[in-house]
Amino acid sequence: MFGYVRVHAPDLRLCEWDCYRAYYCGLCKAMGSCTGQCSRLSLSYDFVFLAAVRCSLAGEKPEPKKFRCLLHPLRRRLKVQKSPQLSYCADASALLLAAKIEDDLQDERGFRRLRAWFRRLFFHKAVRVAKKRYPELYQKINVHLARLHEIEKDETLQSADTPAEVFGNLLADIFSEGFEGGQARIAAAIGNAVGRWIYLADAADDLAQDVKKKRYNPLVQLFGPTPEAADWESLQTGLTATLVPARRAFELMDDFPTPELRELIANILYVGLPKMSEKIICKNQNPKKGDSQ
Repeated sequence: MFGYVRVHAPDLRLCEWDCYRAYYCGLCKAMGSCTGQCSRLSLSYDFVFLAAVRCSLAGEKPEPKKFRCLLHPLRRRLKVQKSPQLSYCADASALLLAAKIEDDLQDERGFRRLRAWFRRLFFHKAVRVAKKRYPELYQKINVHLARLHEIEKDETLQSADTPAEVFGNLLADIFSEGFEGGQARIAAAIGNAVGRWIYLADAADDLAQDVKKKRYNPLVQLFGPTPEAADWESLQTGLTATLVPARRAFELMDDFPTPELRELIANILYVGLPKMSEKIICKNQNPKKGDSQ
């Protein structure tokens, strides 16, 4: 999910931070066994959020275990044992990676396009395995991406909400896959809201570079190439409002396998994402200050 969905570590207790790291390491191991060792290179902390939401909804209690990591051999680390939900998150990571690579192949030029081409070759096995296990989900993702590309080619559309909603629907399908009833609705609501937030945050973060390279960015069509201070304030308010449905859905989750999972999700939705919004807006309003954070 592109590196934006993170906890705000200073607000976590030690046990919650250990749980966060354990899920990260557990996902890394799950990706190695589910989609191949190379796929582990694409892992980011964003997928801990997906795992936390799905494990909570499924009532899947984590089984922590200490192990030695090749990258950190001097100290034993804690990981969550492989489980159905972690295996799903490993496959979802590969499917989202495939979507990102195809998007880069269509949008980028020069070295960045060449890099995307090599990434497609390098992660081919991981994507192929994930597609085989979840062919219908992969088709849904492709439908959403095709719709997104249509919208992004429409130069007359002066709306950031329209493409953000499409990306939100894409994440809603990933979050809710395999769930039914109330669980599916909660997962979809969280996925949709966070997906919309990610799309808008990514657009804000890439605005200056997109203007320089003449790439599509919904904020350029909405505010122009150089947004005013009021525009950035409006965007920050909009990013905060985008998370409201996810927070409401989260409040409907009342049966968590461990209290640490509840705190992780709450931290991300109420503190982590707003802090990331502030950082992105600050970087655009005050480039030197933003770079130093």
